[in-house]
Amino acid sequence: MKLEEKTLKENCIYNGKILRVFNDEVKCGDGHISKREYVDHHGGASILAVDDDENIYLVEQYRYAYRKVLKEIPAGKLEQNEDPMVCAKRELKEEVGATCKEMQLLALIYPTPGYTNEPLYIYLAKGLEQGEDHLDEGELLKAYKIPFDEALRQVESGEIKDGKTVVAILKYALMRQSK
Repeated sequence: MKLEEKTLKENCIYNGKILRVFNDEVKCGDGHISKREYVDHHGGASILAVDDDENIYLVEQYRYAYRKVLKEIPAGKLEQNEDPMVCAKRELKEEVGATCKEMQLLALIYPTPGYTNEPLYIYLAKGLEQGEDHLDEGELLKAYKIPFDEALRQVESGEIKDGKTVVAILKYALMRQSK
């Protein structure tokens, strides 16, 4: 049995500003015909910004889908065909007001493969220089810095629940251990 599926018919049922929703017909590897609903999304870029004192920047933002405020690393959606690092640098400046001397890819994750094709790039930013933030119109969030060890404790306790933030903090903790 092949694990691949062949698209027989694409059916876009919603075409919005930041995503499209499909209800496609597919042929499964065992020959069975089925439906696949998924969200098509350009993806996003996020930043674990670490200063010289090992503080990181987080933002608190109300997330309507969960009906609560979440703690997250700065992030934003990619424009069509945009370089993820360009997006990450823009979002760092917009949400935190910082620029960085160094930026490297920390991880590329697929946060919810059961219903979306969204790629999410997570960058590590170092050599931070603080300036003014420039939030997008209608973007309400609170940016602050926190000692990395406290952020790690909040991941361990479950206080930080956002997936990209959890991955970024745990990955950086592993990097610190291997030094």
